[in-house]
Amino acid sequence: MGFNDLRHWLQKLEAEGELRRITAQVDWNLELGAVTAISRQKGYSGLLFENIKDYQKTRCRKVFTGSLLNTRQLAMMFGLPKDTHHRDLVTTFRKRFQNRVEPITVSSGPVKENIVKGKDACLYDFPVPWWNRLDGGRYINALAGIITRDPENGIQNVGIYRGMILDERRIAQVVIPSQHIGQHLTKYGRLGKEMPVAAVYGWDPSLAFCGCAPVPRDICEYDVMGSIRQEPVELVKCETSDLEVPATAEIVIEGFISPDPETYEWEGPLGEYTGYYCGQRIKRPVFRVECITHRHDPIFVGTLASSLPGQPGETASMMNVTWAGMVWEVIERGGIPGLLDVRFLPPSCETTVVLKIHKTYRGQSKQIACALAGSSMPFQSCKNIIVVDDDIDIYNSEAIQWAIDYRVNPMENSILVLPGMPNLGFDPSIRFDGKEPIATYGGGVRNRMIIDATKIWDYGRREEWINDFYPPTNMLADEEKKLVENRWREYGLK
Repeated sequence: MGFNDLRHWLQKLEAEGELRRITAQVDWNLELGAVTAISRQKGYSGLLFENIKDYQKTRCRKVFTGSLLNTRQLAMMFGLPKDTHHRDLVTTFRKRFQNRVEPITVSSGPVKENIVKGKDACLYDFPVPWWNRLDGGRYINALAGIITRDPENGIQNVGIYRGMILDERRIAQVVIPSQHIGQHLTKYGRLGKEMPVAAVYGWDPSLAFCGCAPVPRDICEYDVMGSIRQEPVELVKCETSDLEVPATAEIVIEGFISPDPETYEWEGPLGEYTGYYCGQRIKRPVFRVECITHRHDPIFVGTLASSLPGQPGETASMMNVTWAGMVWEVIERGGIPGLLDVRFLPPSCETTVVLKIHKTYRGQSKQIACALAGSSMPFQSCKNIIVVDDDIDIYNSEAIQWAIDYRVNPMENSILVLPGMPNLGFDPSIRFDGKEPIATYGGGVRNRMIIDATKIWDYGRREEWINDFYPPTNMLADEEKKLVENRWREYGLK
């Protein structure tokens, strides 16, 4: 069964040693972000800031971050043992994704305990951090579930899209045409209407988890959350639109976004998930706030987006499960045999993916990789696709490197580059020609690389290789291992 709300989840995290309460006063301006970064480097996960400068007596006094930073927390979200292997988390996600649970609508809930409308709805009543020194502003939408509805089919979408505070009642909201929120805004533009939008802060961890997942556009994320929780999401209707939000959420901000470019305002940059200040400072659509509903003594939820070596990111941790699961779906729908396991490599957990296969025919590894490269997976994912044989442990970085070192020959078609593939434009390795790709072209382009690190079959079988395509490895035989293990104490070794 799922968690009733954020507070129920925090109780579980604290009981399992995955939550730290910070009662010392912390400045929302840069200090909170710095504490978060260094805590992650030291291996800490959930942080609940309970004493924030300038916010001791305001509408909201607390900030929580670090909900799903590691596999232990992800396992807890699924209701599994904390030591569950990553591979089993992916399998669990795939099984539950196939058995979706529709939400139910209720008349009211704790999120309606306080309703503030019009000029009284002020974003500065909430302790939104200035996360990084070079950020363009205070990013209120860093881990919020952004709710929109397709005006044609009525399906709601829950996505994680960044948004920066402009003033008391306006947010510069990132809306990219290729993503669901962008497709919805385009449709509202054709209708000559503003798009209703709501932002949800703080609820069951499945909200952020599913918001980061590449859920197909004909499926509502609330249905997937129900499958993760194994019980339906209880929703209440917004005050200013027909959008629906979790009844036990901490905070909901409601408003509208105009599709008219004349209303856009400057946004960015932000220390993004890549570990760089990504995305040019450009004009974005504006989320105009009309209403805020919240619980008594609400908890604001946000995240430090950056994923750096030694500093895990919250979205990266979630994507390593959801995106791996969706890769399985893509390959299986394509009917290509042989896939055994999938892993996205840290720290970003989106750029480089490793596919473990059982190869039974020539060209199979590139066939699988090309099917993935041309699939509906998000544009920013799968920049580097590495394919390895079934004897490689893809959770061992040395094993992956060993396969690349001795099974890749660039002159023998081991490396394939796919030029001009679509991308969101956050990758700092992409060269821009001075034109803004999002506004002008709907996105950027970059090359994708396929590394076929499976054994090369083109040289044929050799008798001295025991009639195989590759020489045998000098790994210990099972009988030798057993002999030494049985006599280990006799050797005097500890």
